[in-house]
Amino acid sequence: MLRKGLITLLVAAVLFGAGIGFSLWKGTNEIKQMTVGDVTVADIADGVYQGDTTAGAIKVLLEVTVRDAKIVAINILEHDNGQGEAAESIVEEIIAKQSLQVDTISGATYSSTVILKAVEDALQNG
Repeated sequence: MLRKGLITLLVAAVLFGAGIGFSLWKGTNEIKQMTVGDVTVADIADGVYQGDTTAGAIKVLLEVTVRDAKIVAINILEHDNGQGEAAESIVEEIIAKQSLQVDTISGATYSSTVILKAVEDALQNG
C-alpha cells in the first residue's frame, strides 16, 4: 500500500514537473519571437500610461510617464521574473535614449524583452 502511494506521488511529481517545463519552454519561445517596435514619443500626449506583457513565467506591469514629448519616468509596478531582476535597469537606457531600440541586459534577456514590450504597450495606449 505504501509502495503504491509512493509510486503515485512520484508519477504526479514527474507530470507536474513536465507541465512546468513545457510552460517555461512555451514562454521562452514566445519571448524569442517577440519584436519590439519603436514608438514616436512626440506623437503622445503628456500623461501616465500603463502597459503590461506576460510571456511564460515572466510578467511585467508598469507605468510610463510622458511629458513634453519625452519619456520622463518608467515605474515598474510588478515584475514576476524568475531570475531576471537585473533587467529592470533597462528602463534607464530607454529614458536616456528616448527609444525602445536598446540592448537587452546580459543575463536577463527574456525579462528585458518583456519589459520593453510592456513599455511599447503603454506608449501605444498613449
